[in-house]
Amino acid sequence: MRGFRVADCLRLNYVIAILTVAFLAVLAIMPGCGNREAQRKPAEQPVRIAFALADINRDGNKTIKKVVDQQKEQLNAEVTWLDARNDPARQQKQLDELAGKQIKAVVLQPVDPATASGLVEKLARSGIKVVALENLPLNTPVEGYIASDHAMVGRLQARFVQEALARAAEAQSGKFTPPRAGTIIRPGDEQSGASRDGQLPSQGGSEQAGGQQQGAGQAAGGGRQGESGQQGGTGGSQGSGGGQGQVTGAVDYSVVAQLPRHRPLNVVILQGDPKDQLARDITAANQAALQGQKDVKVVKVYEHPRWDPSTVAAGLAEVMEKEDRIDVILANDSTLAMAAVEFLKMGGMDKNVLTVGVGADEMASRGVVSGEHDAEVDLQPEMLGRFALEAAVGLAKNGYWQYGDKVNNGDYSVPARIVPVRLVTARNAYLLEERWEELKKAREQGGGGQQQSQAGRQGGGQEQSSVQSQPGEQSKQDRGGQQGGGQGKTTLRITTQDGKTMEVQIDGEVKKIESVGQQGGHGDGQGMGDGDQGGG
Repeated sequence: MRGFRVADCLRLNYVIAILTVAFLAVLAIMPGCGNREAQRKPAEQPVRIAFALADINRDGNKTIKKVVDQQKEQLNAEVTWLDARNDPARQQKQLDELAGKQIKAVVLQPVDPATASGLVEKLARSGIKVVALENLPLNTPVEGYIASDHAMVGRLQARFVQEALARAAEAQSGKFTPPRAGTIIRPGDEQSGASRDGQLPSQGGSEQAGGQQQGAGQAAGGGRQGESGQQGGTGGSQGSGGGQGQVTGAVDYSVVAQLPRHRPLNVVILQGDPKDQLARDITAANQAALQGQKDVKVVKVYEHPRWDPSTVAAGLAEVMEKEDRIDVILANDSTLAMAAVEFLKMGGMDKNVLTVGVGADEMASRGVVSGEHDAEVDLQPEMLGRFALEAAVGLAKNGYWQYGDKVNNGDYSVPARIVPVRLVTARNAYLLEERWEELKKAREQGGGGQQQSQAGRQGGGQEQSSVQSQPGEQSKQDRGGQQGGGQGKTTLRITTQDGKTMEVQIDGEVKKIESVGQQGGHGDGQGMGDGDQGGG
């Protein structure tokens, strides 16, 4: 028994020894696993990229920065922001300093497009990939190009004017009944053909029977049908301004009411920096779309180096001296457009001139909602920022990114993504409320924007109106009477259906104008200004 017990103890000790060795081996292996995990972490460090913007305080760039900062963690990116403050020397210095900061890719928005090629070459020699934002340096091999659809921007601006002309022709011919004052058009309320219950014809609907349908790609239609789906919600092929066919799009009666009766309309184009590709492309598209249109005449194209709006007033004043009047202003960006609006307001002309800008910045968007500005083409900076971030991260990680187009650039074919654009008026300004938090509040306080602009902007008057205020006169019965404090008298010119006219001078501001009915006349006595004319 004793021998058995000794053998048993030996076996037990043997088992314990084996277990001890196994345990120690496990302990030895565990630090190795931890080391392999630690070795993987450096590979997962955020990729370092930079955004070199011309001016980070532009509203569009603010939106781009906001979107990029929100999404950079999802792509495991570390972003360095460079603000040139519109100083080309400052931008060059900032880019020169990137070489020692392990930046792998740069999204470049050049201050001076003329010197951008040299900047790109320096970055490339430092091993930094370059994505051009909105401006493509000429004949330069950048790795990516992110831009809005510049040509479509210009066509949408021109289309807005052509739609207004066609709508005015319909009104004069009796094919279009203006809405009752204060009518708010909501999505889904419209129908094709003549208006029902004083509402506007359908947006983006089909051609009216007997109307002349414009073919795809026809410039006289104010834009090309079905081009990459980038009509921005205006939809439909457009009439050439002669009142033939149904007018579609975002034009409402408040715009028609501003148009004077004389033709052609005098158009002024406020171009941005002539070195800037965005400015050149938009202006060229404006001119191409309006060329040959008998009802419009481009009387002047003003250039604004560095997009400086300070010279807008002087330029418009010069046109007024030579041409006596301005009927339409097409601006390459929102700041130029709003500078024009301020000039017109000072001269009491803001209700007789159509204004269309580009960019939909916060001030211009509020102007559209309040009714003092007619339309903006939105470049959708949220998409610009997201695409630019994805391109830079892809290039920094593996030298490749998911592009959708290619753009010819001299000796090079550049991978690109082109962002669709959209026309925004008071009717669809809700599209911008997510971007500008105060816009919805401003629209609600302003009577819904559409209501205010319809009931408030009756400056031009149409033939079917019972009460008219003549263009260029003192009468500013919308939003607070006369300019310059709203004091003095308001002159109204009343035109009857049989052609008789009379002028009435009223002390102070006009709050509301309406026709209370006609004895044996035409029409249904629709009100011209059924609603308060609140402050703009």
